[in-house]
Amino acid sequence: MTDELMPDDDLLQRISDAFDRGLPPLPERLSGVATDAFQWRRADVALAELLFDSAHEDLVGIRGTSTDRRSFRYAAGGAVVRVHLTSATMIVMVEPPLSVACRIETGADGGAIAEYRTDELGELALDVPAFPLRVEFDLPGGTYTTPWITG
Repeated sequence: MTDELMPDDDLLQRISDAFDRGLPPLPERLSGVATDAFQWRRADVALAELLFDSAHEDLVGIRGTSTDRRSFRYAAGGAVVRVHLTSATMIVMVEPPLSVACRIETGADGGAIAEYRTDELGELALDVPAFPLRVEFDLPGGTYTTPWITG
């Protein structure tokens, strides 16, 4: 391996491949170091804290044993941001309800960033973008981003 920086797409692919191999979870200390390193990469954007991921929890009230829905809940600057994904749609909800600017960044095909705004109820619904993706949002307490969502 060289000392040169890898392009983000190569890094994302290597991380995705590592997850596909079923590696054990990262130790808590290493995860904290990685989060701190991310903060230095973009000092103007804070990483939102993952509170819930439906891939790791049983969904109450869902029929059957599998579903094509995935839900996330993040804490960010005194607000909670929910991201719900289905095979066709993506819904972003900010609580307490407020209209905020948000950006959806995808890592597919060289990466793309699309700008949106939640409505006065703090909601945004759109066609699901390509994976991997992350959501960046401007809250009154600052700008936050979710970790990359890979599917």
